Amino acid sequence: MNLYQKLDAITAEIGTVAKNLNVATSKTQSYKAVGERDVIDAVKPIEHKYGVYSYPASRETVESERLESESEYQGKITKRTTFYTRLKTVYRFVNIENPEEYVDTTVFSVGIDSQDKGDGKAMTYGDKYALMKAYKISTGDDPDQQASVDADYTSRPRQTSANDAIFKCEVCGNVLVPYKGKDGKTVSLRAHAERSRSLYDEVLCIDCINKRNASKDS
Repeated sequence: MNLYQKLDAITAEIGTVAKNLNVATSKTQSYKAVGERDVIDAVKPIEHKYGVYSYPASRETVESERLESESEYQGKITKRTTFYTRLKTVYRFVNIENPEEYVDTTVFSVGIDSQDKGDGKAMTYGDKYALMKAYKISTGDDPDQQASVDADYTSRPRQTSANDAIFKCEVCGNVLVPYKGKDGKTVSLRAHAERSRSLYDEVLCIDCINKRNASKDS
């Protein structure tokens, strides 16, 4: 069987996946959903049967932001910070009998969490939905059945790469900009900030570093 024949056979054999995940929306309300474990438990043995291996071949952070919202109750305003991550995942399906034969599918997923689990949620959702869409797994849900809920968020944008996050000089307040080192390669802002902090105990821009060094030499 070629890879497409195998994928077709797997799709026909999987069928519907049960909703075994109980998601609580409040202390008194919850709903049933298809969890990552439900999908993997349904897919893994049948992929093994037909000689197909699937995995995330690559991930890319498309957006990464910190969202802030406010709510008021009895005159008291409460502020809440939520971390938002949007990933692009290329999920690959490989014919184990002929590893050069593979198919890629691209999915986008979002992870939102008030702590540090946004990235993990986005990865989990991406992997789960890549398998569900590739094998046409039915859950009985339709996202168009429910209207989207609008929230009054204000966005504090970040750069998509951790190495290009926004840094400011702690002396003059100017935003640091990328520059090339003596070797001609671009120095990441994070690397510059970490080196500056180790040498001067604070993040400094190039101009302030030169002034600091000049004052030491004089």
